[in-house]
Amino acid sequence: MTQIGIDAVEVTRMKEVCSRRGDRFLYRVFTHTEIDYAFRARGDRRFERLAGRFALKEALIKAWGRGIPFSEIEVENDPAGRPVVRCRRVRGRITASLTHTRRLAVGCVLLETEVTSSPPRRSG
Repeated sequence: MTQIGIDAVEVTRMKEVCSRRGDRFLYRVFTHTEIDYAFRARGDRRFERLAGRFALKEALIKAWGRGIPFSEIEVENDPAGRPVVRCRRVRGRITASLTHTRRLAVGCVLLETEVTSSPPRRSG
């Protein structure tokens, strides 16, 4: 079965949330690797990177169809710079795409899972 999830995050909103809630928010939502990656950028580019990762996490949750703690989803880049999304809870192949401007970050996830049939229920 194939599921698609998409999400968009305004960069200014991510900046406001980070300013208001600080490290507590960052470490609840992002992994250390994601935070390090974001803060290697200068200025508002940091918030573009965070917004993009947040959008991909939301997109995965939408494709999966159930809640997953944000801290259990990690977004990294492969050697070519493409986003790679990992989550132990999700069984299947995750393909991701991410784009952002100074104003908006958009993440899209294609989740391919095996369809398994469940045994019939017993009555009685």
